[in-house]
Amino acid sequence: MKITISGTPGTGKTEISKKLSERLGWKLISVNDLAEQLKAYSGEDKKRKVKILDMKKIKTYFEKIKENVIIEGHASHEISCDIAIVLRCNPEVLEKRLKEKYPTNLDKIKENFDAEILGVITSEAVEFNKKVYEIDTSEKGIEQNVDDVLNIIDGRTIEYEVGRIDWLEKYEDRLLK
Repeated sequence: MKITISGTPGTGKTEISKKLSERLGWKLISVNDLAEQLKAYSGEDKKRKVKILDMKKIKTYFEKIKENVIIEGHASHEISCDIAIVLRCNPEVLEKRLKEKYPTNLDKIKENFDAEILGVITSEAVEFNKKVYEIDTSEKGIEQNVDDVLNIIDGRTIEYEVGRIDWLEKYEDRLLK
C-alpha cells in the first residue's frame, strides 16, 4: 500500500509521517529527500528561490515500489497512491507556525496562508488520486493525528471526506491582501 501525506507547509507532514512510519513499521520516503538523491529537478523558481521538482522522474521511481510505503512532502499528492491524505490547518494557527518557520519571508507566509484558505493542495490531490481525505491538524497533537491517519487506513473515513474542512467563508476577507 502507498500512502501520501501532503499539505501546505506547516501542517505537520514531516512529524506525523515519522510517527506513522514508526507505528506501522513502514518505510518513509520524503519527496524532497528523494528529489535530492535522484537529482530530480527540472529548473529553479527564481522568485521563490527553490528548485522545481521533476515530478515525472519522481513518479517513475514510485511506480516501481511494491512494498508498503509512506510518501511525505508538499508535492506527494501528485503521486499515484492507494490513499492520499491532505493535512489541513486553521489559517490563523498555520500563520503562527509559518512565522516561526520562515520569520523573514512574509511573501512565503502569505502565499501559504492563502493556499490553505483556498484548499489548493486538496484541489490538486483529487486530480491525481481517487481516495483523498483531509485531516485538520490545528488543535491536535502528533499522536492524535496519527490515529486519524490509521482510522483512514482502516476504512473509517466519513469524518475525513474531502469538503468537510472549509476555511474560505471565515477568512476570505484576508485573501490576497
